[in-house]
Amino acid sequence: MDQRDTAPRLHGRILVVDDEPDIVTILTKYFTDAGLSVDAASHGGDALIAVSQYRPDVVLLDVLMEGLNGVQVLERIRALDPAIRVIMISGSGDSTLRPRALAMGAFAYVPKPLSLPDLHRAVSAALAQPGSSAPA
Repeated sequence: MDQRDTAPRLHGRILVVDDEPDIVTILTKYFTDAGLSVDAASHGGDALIAVSQYRPDVVLLDVLMEGLNGVQVLERIRALDPAIRVIMISGSGDSTLRPRALAMGAFAYVPKPLSLPDLHRAVSAALAQPGSSAPA
């Protein structure tokens, strides 16, 4: 049974940002199938352009990327639009990243390897937050 069979359908727009093409592909397909409009970016610069153009409700943002890292992108997204919920995703073993990202305004922090049900719950919670433009 597909884990989405028991998960509620989602409504809204998300941006997936990761420098690993396989993760972008998996998350894009998963969340499109879950009912969301999904945009993708492979690095921080493209993520900031996409945020400015599309104003997603939620950004799934990898922490460790070449160029602008996820923490730098998070900081810039917060400055552009504090209503956008940012869920950080990371395979880093650095125990200081999670509290630092949350203190900077990340909505949630999900470790890699990713659990799609956990990520689905985080996205659903982010979309349900007051201030999100997506219907709950």
